[in-house]
Amino acid sequence: MRTFIESLTERGFQNRTVALVENGSWAPMAAKVMKKMLEPCKNLTITAEVTIRSAMTGENAGQLEALAEELK
Repeated sequence: MRTFIESLTERGFQNRTVALVENGSWAPMAAKVMKKMLEPCKNLTITAEVTIRSAMTGENAGQLEALAEELK
């Protein structure tokens, strides 16, 4: 993901709506790191952040479904 975000920022990624999904068991930090990496991008709207702790739950499934609807 780091390489992908670096590639986006190098190419002037802007004017988009994005969502962040992170996975971790104890203290997930990926969303925070990704947000920081995306700061140079202009006019980005971060619409949602979904955190999955270790394994998918029914709550996470609902969050991801809502996220997919929002990004349509």
